[in-house]
Amino acid sequence: MSHITPTGPPEPIRHGGNMRTITIPAIDKAVNIGQYIKAVKLAIANPETEFKHGLTCWWPCKGKDIRQQFLAGIMDRINEAIPYIDRGREAL
Repeated sequence: MSHITPTGPPEPIRHGGNMRTITIPAIDKAVNIGQYIKAVKLAIANPETEFKHGLTCWWPCKGKDIRQQFLAGIMDRINEAIPYIDRGREAL
């Protein structure tokens, strides 16, 4: 659920100041899930367009390469079998 402001798009509700993020290994930067989804959709919609970097590589990549990187990441997360809530936590 989000709050709608009269001057702009919906703002995500922040729970305790934490927002779900995904780390992009190519640039070693965390982005919020909304930004990540928007960028991946843009890449998938434009398979022949060259982007500044991919999800897993720092050099320029075409949209079709980013789609392959995205799908490989999904398969990796499925095969890890780590519950979502535990992702990114340090092992005891």
